[in-house]
Amino acid sequence: MSASEPPLRCPRNAPPRRRSRLGWAVASAVLAVSALHAPTAAAAPVDGHRSAHIAEPITTLRPAPKLPDEPKTLNEPDPVPVRPPNAGDAVMLPTFTGPEFNQLFNTANLPNLASIGSVLAITDSEEMDQQIREHAEQRGYQLRPLPANYALMRFVAEGQVLQRPAASAWLALRADAAANGIEIELKSAYRGQTYQRTVFLRTLSEPYEYEEMVERLKMSAPPGYSKHHTGYAIDVAQDGYLRFGQSPAYAWLAAENFANAKKHGWIPSYPPDGGRQGPVPEPWEFTYVGRFAILCFHQRPPAGDPLCRI
Repeated sequence: MSASEPPLRCPRNAPPRRRSRLGWAVASAVLAVSALHAPTAAAAPVDGHRSAHIAEPITTLRPAPKLPDEPKTLNEPDPVPVRPPNAGDAVMLPTFTGPEFNQLFNTANLPNLASIGSVLAITDSEEMDQQIREHAEQRGYQLRPLPANYALMRFVAEGQVLQRPAASAWLALRADAAANGIEIELKSAYRGQTYQRTVFLRTLSEPYEYEEMVERLKMSAPPGYSKHHTGYAIDVAQDGYLRFGQSPAYAWLAAENFANAKKHGWIPSYPPDGGRQGPVPEPWEFTYVGRFAILCFHQRPPAGDPLCRI
């Protein structure tokens, strides 16, 4: 409003309703003119500093009061974390006979294996070695493959290595046993032919006798015929029990057709009713075949089945 313009006045004799309307008009005009000349809040000052008309910094604002928690009803318990079901818990594991356990390992499609090629000598006599191998195969021993790439092996204990799938399965089996109050120790894992020769001959002395070799075959495989060559076999033990077959650990592993072993992909290497399979039953040795091989052994699916391909 300029100084030359006469001020707006309400006529004294105007009716009350008209005075009210004129008052609102005057107030609106004053507000409109003030808004045109006032600086806007969004306009940033040139020097980058906050001007006096802008609200106080955010750091000085008081936090909003916290609302009380909603009361919980009796039919709404606290949420619990959901654990995905274990394959061994969710699926009924098949039952196997002793010969089927042996067939399962012999036919399992295990990675990183190659033919053994030449077999290491047992003694200094080629003739005796040939006789030992023939008798071993009559007992049920078979030539076993070796790892195709040793760089793919994994350490699971000091000086002990396994194929990677077997290594992971051993750690899972040991943890499962520990959760059930069972402590299982790993005594032997992968063994090459040279080491197996030492194991086979360690109770014998030169000059070697054929009859002694035949007796030794009841307890140990000659080099080239051990499942430990594959990297998928383990010897286990429980502290305080010289006879593993009488230990709580073996009872836990063997319960319900070796269910606790099978749910982690392990089966008995030499089951009690396995027939001609090499040595007398060794309750401490287990071999890895994988859970899918166990679940699919008895199935004959159609071609192209994505789960079980036999």
